[in-house]
Amino acid sequence: MKIVSLQSVGLGATFPSRSYEGINEPYVLKVGKKIKDGRGGELGVTVTEINYQQGDFDAYGFEIYTVHTSDGHIRVLPADKYIAEWSE
Repeated sequence: MKIVSLQSVGLGATFPSRSYEGINEPYVLKVGKKIKDGRGGELGVTVTEINYQQGDFDAYGFEIYTVHTSDGHIRVLPADKYIAEWSE
């Protein structure tokens, strides 16, 4: 099974609306789609892979998602702040 998308828990990102007010939408990352900036515009970077990791650091457990992107970077996100969609 693989992770195909992540969605933030809570208010997420604020994107502008036509009435010049912000609209709170969950921040969504999908494999094969471009990453959006905080204003709703697309960055020139595509999500290539999302992984879940669990480990032990100084006797405290942690869970993270690593988001690999087309620019070669890995973004690390806390697992308790995102909901993952899994697929085969």
